[in-house]
Formats: sequence, C-alpha cells, structure tokens
Amino acid sequence: MSSIHNLRRFALALAVSIFGLVAPGATAQPTGGDSPDLAYAEQGWSEADRNTFYTTSQGSHMMPYVWFEALRRTDIDQPFAGDQLQRYGYLPNSVSASNPEGLPVGFVIDGMSGQVGMTCAACHTAQLEYKKEGATHALRLDGAPANSDFQQFLTDLLAASRATLTQPARFDTFVRAVLGAGYTAVKAAQEQARFGKWVDQFGDFMDNSLPTSSPWGPGRLDAFGMIFNRVAARDLGVVGNFKIADAPVSYPFVWNSSRQDRTQWNGGVPNGLFIQALGRNTGEVLGVFADFAPHRLAPPTPLTPAMIDYRDNTAKFAGLQTLEEKIVTLRPPPWPREIFGLNDSLVEAGKPLFDQHCGECHGVQVSPDLPWLWRTPVKAVGTDPKMFAHSVLKSDAGMLTGALMPPPAIGARIPGQVKTADILANGVVGILITEAFVPPVPSPAKLAQSGVFRAIRKDLTEHLPDENLDSLLDPKLSAKTKLDAMIKIKAFVEARLSNMFNPPLDPGGPAYESRVLSGIWATAPFLHNGSVPNLWELLKPAKERKVMFMVGSRLFDPKNVGYATDETPFKDGAFVADPANANGNGNGGHEYGTTLTEEQRWAIIEYLKTL
Repeated sequence: MSSIHNLRRFALALAVSIFGLVAPGATAQPTGGDSPDLAYAEQGWSEADRNTFYTTSQGSHMMPYVWFEALRRTDIDQPFAGDQLQRYGYLPNSVSASNPEGLPVGFVIDGMSGQVGMTCAACHTAQLEYKKEGATHALRLDGAPANSDFQQFLTDLLAASRATLTQPARFDTFVRAVLGAGYTAVKAAQEQARFGKWVDQFGDFMDNSLPTSSPWGPGRLDAFGMIFNRVAARDLGVVGNFKIADAPVSYPFVWNSSRQDRTQWNGGVPNGLFIQALGRNTGEVLGVFADFAPHRLAPPTPLTPAMIDYRDNTAKFAGLQTLEEKIVTLRPPPWPREIFGLNDSLVEAGKPLFDQHCGECHGVQVSPDLPWLWRTPVKAVGTDPKMFAHSVLKSDAGMLTGALMPPPAIGARIPGQVKTADILANGVVGILITEAFVPPVPSPAKLAQSGVFRAIRKDLTEHLPDENLDSLLDPKLSAKTKLDAMIKIKAFVEARLSNMFNPPLDPGGPAYESRVLSGIWATAPFLHNGSVPNLWELLKPAKERKVMFMVGSRLFDPKNVGYATDETPFKDGAFVADPANANGNGNGGHEYGTTLTEEQRWAIIEYLKTL
C-alpha cells in the first residue's frame, strides 16, 4: 500500500517541479504561496527556508496518507482534508514539489512510510488579517502561535474514522478509493482489519485523553498532558496512567527560543544547546503520533538495573535538527508600521515605564550560568496553577521500574511510582543516547547522516573544541583513544540532558517562564493558558479583565494588540475565564502595571510594539 502511494507521490512531485502541475485531488482552495492578498513578515527567512519549516518530516505517524486522503467528512459528503483543514484554523500551503498533495502548513507525509503526520509548523505558524480599501489582506507570521482547534480536529478525525469502519456503504467507498485498481474482496477485508486496528488504538488514546466538559478550543492544547499520555500510558502499555488532558496552554512563539536558558511554559527544559533542543523536540514528536515501543531486555537485579531497548521509534532526528536550525535563524516579526502606524511619542514615553515595571522579568538579561544566553526567570505570579500542577504528577513506571533514572540521578533506579516527567525524560534520553552511542564508535555513514550527531557536532565546536567527532574516524587513532573520547562526549551530552521536563525547584508556587518580549505583539492571547485576549486587558487589574471573549478570529486589533474578541469562525469559539482557577481557565495573576494611569499603560503597549 505505502510503496504504491510513494511511487505516485514521487511522480506528482516530479510533475509539479517540472511542469507546475496541480496534484490530482488537490482542492481549489486559496493557497498561501500564491495568494495576492498574502504577505510575509520580514523575519529573515527565504521562501526556501519557510518551505523547509512547513514540509520537513519529524517522524510523526498519525495515519497512512492513503486512508487520510480517502476519508470523508461526517457532516457533508466531501473529503475530510478537502479544505486543507482550514475549518480547524490550519493554514493553506501551496502545491509544490515538496508538497504535491497540497497538505496544510505543518502537515507532511513521512518518507517511505506513507504516513501523514504533523510538524512544529502546524502549531507555530499564524496569520493575521486586516481590511484595507474594502479588501481583506493577510500577513503570515512564522513561529507565532497558531489559532487552530486541535481538539476539534482530533474529535472529528476519530468520528469520521469510526463511522467509516462501522457503516458498510461508507467503508466500501473508502476502501475502493484506498485500493484503486487493485481492489478485491479479499484485499478489502484485509484493509478493514488493518483500519479497524488503527481506529481502536487511536480511539482509546483520544477517549482517555480529550476533555469533554471544557474543551481546549482554538489556539490552545494540553501539550504536556497529551505527551504524558502517549509515552507513559500508550507506549508503556499502562492504561492506568491515562489522565484527562484538561490543562490547556497557548502555543508559545518560537523565535528567540534558542537564546533562552530555559524553555517550556513551566521552565522545565534547560536550554541553549542543540542537543537540548533535540531532546525537547523529541518529546514533542512523541506526543504528536511518533511511534515509540520501548521494551525490557533484562529485569533489574540487586546488582544491575533493568535494561531497556529504546530503538523502536520513528523520530526523525535529521528532520528535527533541520527544523531547529531554521528556528535559530528566525527573527521576531517587526510591527507592521506601514499598515497600522505607530505613535513615536508614546513609544518614547513607554520605554522607561517598561524598564521600570516590566524589565526585571522581561528585559534582556544575561544568563547567570550560560553567558551566551538570556536569563529566563521562572516565577509564581498568581496565574492559573493547573498546567504546573499536572506537570509534576506521578505515574506507574511499568516496564521502566528498576531502570536508571534520567540524569542527573545517574545510578539511581526508577521506583514503581515516579513523576511522569521522569518517564518522559527516560524515554527521550534513552532514545538519544541509543541513537548516538550504540555502538560506542559510530560509522562514518552514521556520523554524516544522524541529526543527533549534527546537534552534538555543533555543540562541541562551540563548547568542547578539542573533542572533534570527525577525528574519531581517523584510522591512526587506537580503539582505546576513540572509546575514551566517546565516553567524554557521552558524559557531555548526558550532563546537558539533565533535569529534562522538570520545573526548577522551589519557585514559590505554580510558576511559569518569563520570556524576553521581542515580537510579543504577534502572540495573542496572553498568559500561559491564553486567558487574556490582548495587551490592554493584560495591564488591567485581574478583576476587571474580560471573563468571556471569542477566540479564533484572525482579524487583528492594532489598538488593544490582539485579535477581534467579538467574532469567531469556530462553532465553539467562546472562551470563558474562571477566576476560581478550577478548570485551567483562570485569568488572574500577573498584576503588573495595573496601578499605572491609562495613559501610562497605553505608552507601554506602544513601546511593546517596537521590541
């Protein structure tokens, strides 16, 4: 099935690149690359850079593309992905040699596997719209938070799949599209068995993960919850580890992420090196459908830990490293002065006010430990605690019981009940160490092709210049010299992967990162859980902030700096804040600047546009 599809995909890509043909089955939706009303913010990327970000696979395996292509909607008789998933807020992408099927931004087919999956671009690409002379124009913001409704997409994908499996007429249409000229009754029955197995596992994951009483809505997801469920419950095979993923957060912006000394909303990932970014992003791809099947090679004994094999995974480190290298070069989007204007006198008045009231947490400061990075304070400022609380919950370690704890607890063994973050860290570190150091001395081909070694090589060049990976291939070096060098490099990697996914100790309560605010104007809604719609609302006392507003609109509000709050293209696009912090939607805390006059607050907002 996948080989036939990939031959067709190669032919389509060749036709597109040579003749500019549109792929059969691609819909006549507006596409991002050739729309006359679409412009791109000046962020330092070429069209080729942007295309790489949009279409590079990271090993996500959601479902076989031939199924995804043949699946039909349950509300109307159209292909499920026929509108490039724009009804969920995903952005259209041009048909091209690297995207012959016309998939949305951030959706890609993973090589010869034939599986459709997601990349970081799906969640970290935004688009604002504005009206000028009666026409609607759009500005693409690469690296900005998406406003897509991921939960509704997952819910509808499951519903369409279950309906296809259980309704004979619908399945007949589906399987004939999948098999094409190769259709036979026997092959159809085999396909039904394969499809049914996929629906069962996907349905179990979604039924045990997605909240029903308070859905995420547009622009939010419980990323930690879904990753924890995927790794600690599904991949370990411990059903009791499933927890409803009901602590949603906004998608963070990704420009300047490589310059922070910590990242993730709870500050749980030490940051600044490529190997650390690769660890963070390996955790991310495990959460968005990468296959991972660890298994125990040997049980623990009084003298030895349990031995775990981490090799059975589909993470594509070359793709992950390529994406991170692109993000390093991505600049914050500049305020579009030519579109929305700028009050220079207010900017001048706002700078000292920002320095006085915001600079301690959000100004550029040198990291105390890593002077080439920015300090990222992780502070408890009274915002909603639910995401933080969920990030420190515990789970049953299952087959990992008795295996080694992730660094820095080298030598300690994983107990039966352990923080779920440590289960994830064990998997991520195990995957990376296995990829890089089993066998201890890599082959020349592995050194050249592995994304892990690309990351390590870049980090060593800057921080351990005497340890050159390529020198390990020198035939004049003894086996012992090579082994000693690899042990030293492995220790360097393990040290930099310490404390993965664990927030800093004793932050004084539920705490979240305080980032440098370059490009902050393009990242609404605000606070970690998206509970405040615009910058003006953020500078008001919490008790005066909007308790309900619409989310999901792309119509930009340049005065308040956010998106329109009185309209939404989504059926369930109303956000209802919870001042009691009971359901993850609390909009309190962060009451900085609330004692200033209105004029002073407007001055700070005008200054923020220029960062």
